[in-house]
Amino acid sequence: MCASRDVRATWERSRNVLVVVRTLTDLSRMGDVLPALDADARLGLHWVVNEGSQFADQLHRRLGELEVRLLTWEEACRRRFDLIVAAHSDGALGELDGPVATMAHGTGYNRKVLWRTGDPDAPVGISTNELRRDGRSVAAAIGLSCEHQMEQLFRSDPESVPLAFQMGDPTWDRMLANQGNAAAFRRELGIAPDQTLVGVSSTWGPHSAFGRDSLLVERILACLPRDEYRVVLVLHPNIWTYHGGYSVRGVLGDAIESGLVTVLPTSDWPAVLIAVDVFIGDHGSVSVYAAALGRPFLLTGVGENELVKGSTTLEFVRQATKLDHTLDLRTQLQAAATDANVVRAARLAMDNTGKSLQLLQAKFYELLGLGLPVRIPHPRRYRPLRLERDDIGLTAAHCRTTLTVQDDCEVTVVVERFPAVLADRRADPTDEAEYVLVVDERETAQVLKENAEVRLCTVDKTETVAWDWIDRVVRESPCFLAASVCGPDIFLGTRAGGRWCARAAAAIEPGVVAAAVYRLLVEEGCALTTPAIHLGERRVPVRVSRPASHLADP
Repeated sequence: MCASRDVRATWERSRNVLVVVRTLTDLSRMGDVLPALDADARLGLHWVVNEGSQFADQLHRRLGELEVRLLTWEEACRRRFDLIVAAHSDGALGELDGPVATMAHGTGYNRKVLWRTGDPDAPVGISTNELRRDGRSVAAAIGLSCEHQMEQLFRSDPESVPLAFQMGDPTWDRMLANQGNAAAFRRELGIAPDQTLVGVSSTWGPHSAFGRDSLLVERILACLPRDEYRVVLVLHPNIWTYHGGYSVRGVLGDAIESGLVTVLPTSDWPAVLIAVDVFIGDHGSVSVYAAALGRPFLLTGVGENELVKGSTTLEFVRQATKLDHTLDLRTQLQAAATDANVVRAARLAMDNTGKSLQLLQAKFYELLGLGLPVRIPHPRRYRPLRLERDDIGLTAAHCRTTLTVQDDCEVTVVVERFPAVLADRRADPTDEAEYVLVVDERETAQVLKENAEVRLCTVDKTETVAWDWIDRVVRESPCFLAASVCGPDIFLGTRAGGRWCARAAAAIEPGVVAAAVYRLLVEEGCALTTPAIHLGERRVPVRVSRPASHLADP
């Protein structure tokens, strides 16, 4: 009984904080904001979902995974809280009892949403419609990430200016604090050190990158050699919520099977921005953060008209280099470079760098009426990424091979693999004769198997089983060359009866070796040799020989 009384007494002395979330973007922001509070045992954290948004789906499930103390809206309205924190502004917050601190859930207040603001010149989040209920302010404190937003607030709702406080940008500070983990993030994404990682993002709405062109990511994948480039996609959570994860995965199905890595909406997506080498995006906050990190950036989408005059994101969009869909994308990516003007424009909304959690903590504890904790808060490390990807690999590839003979007589075969299923998305449909179609047995599109010049089995087999499979495939299918993995070797056989064995000096996709050997021995008729295969900057020597059991073969 004494222990129960002690626990109850301790709880009664604590302050109660209510965290209000309306969408998954709010929840993402709270992950960056709450380290200003959540380590203090004097505080009891409660959560509630503001159900007014059409994008609130998935919130309850995600909050359940996080094991928060979740209240219904009715329960929250019946209680008094010492602090209420929300990453959005809404008149419904006026139904709650306690001092409310509001803030944006992206890079400030930039977007026009007329049905919420009722004012074409007021950015969503700081319009009079959202900041007031029955003529009075619903917020006790309004968080701004930079001084420029004070001017926006003054134009939108001048009576709220005294409530504003400078809070910096906790999402930005957390990114900077985690930059040292870039190599780990690339490993999580499955990116090799010699590969270029292209990031792609889309906000939501009809003017976004995805809203304007749902095939954008397929065209990007179609024109980039699979072994030199990888592509990672970050979609706004509202896209997942509005369309449903099943539909999103369906639209992206061929892209995912072609190597696309997609970040799920409940993931710590900023880790991806730290990992990428170059970025393509629209007017959403993810693009702004990527450019602010100094990543070479190309702008797509047509969202300029969705941004209010004078917003920091509008300045960023006007400075950014535009992606030209009529020109070769690979050339544009290779030419993309960090532009100091774009970086400057992206960072306009990011004042007080490195101080955000301390600024938030100071304001929160002022509203709580509590002394500050001794320990200074710091940004948290990112959790393991949640990803949608297909780890089988590229099972049907159009391989472009280029053969050169060096001065020292070394034969070099440059191999570039492109997803065959996306061939119709290539900007310049080059003569198909330029490519060799290499298809793995795990490919499910039968038409690709039926048209393959090279058939491939990457499931490791014994020597006898491998040769039996090769003999059967070249006999029963239209392909000319069949290749099968046998331990460290790749056995290859042709319809003409030729038999060879290839062994690479380093790990390399068997399909790459098969394409190189096809070029050497079938198209060029070269003598057996030790070629070097080039995949971008990577060079891998390969020894090609006749297997001992087939030395007498043609």
